[in-house]
Amino acid sequence: MAVSKKMVEAVFLVGLVVTMMNVWGGVSVEGAISCNQVVSAMTPCATYLLGNAATPAAACCPSIRGLDSQVKATPDRQAVCNCFKTQARSYGVKLGKAANLPGLCKVTDLNVPISPNVDCSKVH
Repeated sequence: MAVSKKMVEAVFLVGLVVTMMNVWGGVSVEGAISCNQVVSAMTPCATYLLGNAATPAAACCPSIRGLDSQVKATPDRQAVCNCFKTQARSYGVKLGKAANLPGLCKVTDLNVPISPNVDCSKVH
């Protein structure tokens, strides 16, 4: 049975929302940017980040650039980092693809590592 691109994206989005509902109960993240905003911005990139596409979807980079424009200070980058960290671990994000995304989308402030092992308190 073939899995459609839309189905993968829908499952990814539902999973992210469920995870965030669970995580928000126990994790406090300071910063102007919420994990919900990060998840929303990353959703168009799901097929690329999960390894199901060779390049990001057309909507991915504009969405990431929109998030990038909201990242203004260290607390924002740390909040994004914590969200990325949780999502990378939960959904099997291909870390190499995630590392390439800022360069592919030409973002500057959002250059935050996407890894389940990063110490987000050291992101500045």
